[in-house]
Amino acid sequence: MKFVKLTLFTVVWMMVLFFSTSHSTYAAATGDVLNKPEEGWSRYEANTPEITYLGGNWFRDNTGPITWTSPWQKSGTSLKFNFKGTKLRLISTTWWSGSSSIDVVIDGVKVDNFSLTGSDVAARKIMYEKLNLPQGEHSVEFVNKTPNYLFIYAIDTDGSLLPFKPVEVAPTPEPSEPTKPSEPSKPSEPSEPSQPSGDRAILVVTMDNGLEKEFDISKKELASFIQWYDAKDAGRGASFFAIDRHTNNKGPFNSRKDYVIFNKILTFEVNEYSSK
Repeated sequence: MKFVKLTLFTVVWMMVLFFSTSHSTYAAATGDVLNKPEEGWSRYEANTPEITYLGGNWFRDNTGPITWTSPWQKSGTSLKFNFKGTKLRLISTTWWSGSSSIDVVIDGVKVDNFSLTGSDVAARKIMYEKLNLPQGEHSVEFVNKTPNYLFIYAIDTDGSLLPFKPVEVAPTPEPSEPTKPSEPSKPSEPSEPSQPSGDRAILVVTMDNGLEKEFDISKKELASFIQWYDAKDAGRGASFFAIDRHTNNKGPFNSRKDYVIFNKILTFEVNEYSSK
């Protein structure tokens, strides 16, 4: 008998825990009737002075739902306010004459659109909900886009209600286009050497191995070569002589010189000419 009583007590206790837990975790959603704000929310009735009504003479309609209503046959009516927090709800109702298009503008940006058209039910329901806003002050506008009514019972928020004042959020900078890597500059083509002009000579040097080297040089360069050769033949000066290639300078070089060795020269030939 004691075992049965203990079992019944355990079952009842578990049922109490289940229902209490279920009740505590339940959160109302859009369309649910909510006669009082949930835990963590505060309710501000429609006649709260912080709510601004625009677009005509708003009035309490005693022939329809017990709620604040906007002027009939006048689209563009709106209500607005600020609040501090992260979430808000519009507590309203549905009616055959409710507006089917209401814009929601938060911090100057349209974020949603919803409808109050529906069954004629004068009940306090969650007709719009916005969650997970950044913590801080936000401006809110409900703008009617049709001539039908914009109803409101109350506003629920998790913070204080304030008079309307536009809050503008800093625009998110658009991602900049990635900078294209600059193409490596192509090496400049070597410029064609200018054609020599004036009195010149073709110097042909025959080496002791039979190799002939030909140079197109100026008269001044020819005189320097002969002067070096005579001096070296007399036993003075360097053992080599550098001859500039000039027009034969091919490739990416600032200059090219050919060094001829005195004791390798078998003979040389000079052919003078004039170029204009």
